[in-house]
Amino acid sequence: MDFSQIFNIAQLANALALASLLTILASGLALIFGLRDVMNFGHGALFMLGAYLGYTFSGLLNFWAALVVVPLLLAVLGVAFEYAVIRPLQKRSHMDVALVTFGLALVLSQIVIRVWGSAPLSVEAPEALAGSVDLFGQRYPSYRVFLIAVGFTTCVALAAWLKWTRSGMYVRAVSQQPMVARMMGVNTDRLSLMVVCVGTGFAGFAGVLAGPYLSVDPGMGAGILISCLIVVVIGGLGSIGGAITAAVIYGLIQVIGSLISPTLAVMAPYLLLFFVLLFRPQGLGRGRVA
Repeated sequence: MDFSQIFNIAQLANALALASLLTILASGLALIFGLRDVMNFGHGALFMLGAYLGYTFSGLLNFWAALVVVPLLLAVLGVAFEYAVIRPLQKRSHMDVALVTFGLALVLSQIVIRVWGSAPLSVEAPEALAGSVDLFGQRYPSYRVFLIAVGFTTCVALAAWLKWTRSGMYVRAVSQQPMVARMMGVNTDRLSLMVVCVGTGFAGFAGVLAGPYLSVDPGMGAGILISCLIVVVIGGLGSIGGAITAAVIYGLIQVIGSLISPTLAVMAPYLLLFFVLLFRPQGLGRGRVA
């Protein structure tokens, strides 16, 4: 086997492109879980809806407008999700909430099929990113370089917000000690609404970014949700930094594994998940025990 074909710049960039998309999606999921203690199984469906809305608004306006409008629309949907699902069910068991979010994902998938059909759709990359660039002596698609840059910049900005801003400090406080935070005067209801909107907005943002990178189809949400859940658990439930690290590891395993053996690429993430849960159940970051 020629290992120079595996460990080269293009394959590393492919791994980072996949990791950047997973990082955005996993960060939104981890953010909601960290504050609301809700594992949202509808997150993949929101990602799929974001991709379809990105397809529509890219055709009506342009890709750049879709990149702004769609996350805002998904954030508004997050308001409905907070008031209609999370708050009424906040005293119910985790399984009840998980089943409700899973059911909502199925309903949303059927709505998408009714509106856009079941055939795969394609989204063209914006003209400025349609070509390729020289990446250390190799030609590489410009859009994937853009995806890598935007994905990791977004998540670094999220981590900086959580670490250095007052509202981010409140989010960390409520996720760790909700009762103490309430006693100190933190408005947890308003904070919860903001975090859920940010999380669903991230799902929409990832969906728009995925349009020119992946095929837009009704099954894309379920497929990436499994990958996203693996990333969140390996990174540590509720840990943003852990999610970023786990997403990069997952991307490398998927890209390199597919070149060595397709079977290995399928099995390796689950084997990694097994060993993490067995030997480090809190994940790679400072998350909760899974």
